[in-house]
Amino acid sequence: MLDHVNVVVADPERSVAFYRALLGLAPVMDRILDGAWFERLTGIPGARARCIILDRPEGGCRVELLAFEPPGACPLPPLAAPGLRHFAVRVDNLDTCLAALPDPPPVVEVPRHIVPVGKRMAYVRDPDGVVVELAEYGGVPKFAG
Repeated sequence: MLDHVNVVVADPERSVAFYRALLGLAPVMDRILDGAWFERLTGIPGARARCIILDRPEGGCRVELLAFEPPGACPLPPLAAPGLRHFAVRVDNLDTCLAALPDPPPVVEVPRHIVPVGKRMAYVRDPDGVVVELAEYGGVPKFAG
């Protein structure tokens, strides 16, 4: 099941206004993502981004807006440039999905203050290099690694 689409944006307020007017989406979360878990997930040392999740009142596929803040004077890598960056799929068992891969990526647990029900996730690339987020929600074990 499609969970969300991630779009890196240059101006969060402008993007929120656009998606609100076009699709009737409204913010359901607005917070800063940073720390070791976020650096591990993005592969960007010192990664820090404003994350705004947009949704409709009746739910559906959400739009996740990320506005990266440059770490000091270092330029951001292409992953943090504005544009469509990945789509996320909800899975029932992340470990089972990853076991099918010859070289599985690291699993990252999102801190509970960000996703209170718990979320484990990993980024994989399809044969053409498209980033796919595999997301397992709720009742997840603590990440050990």
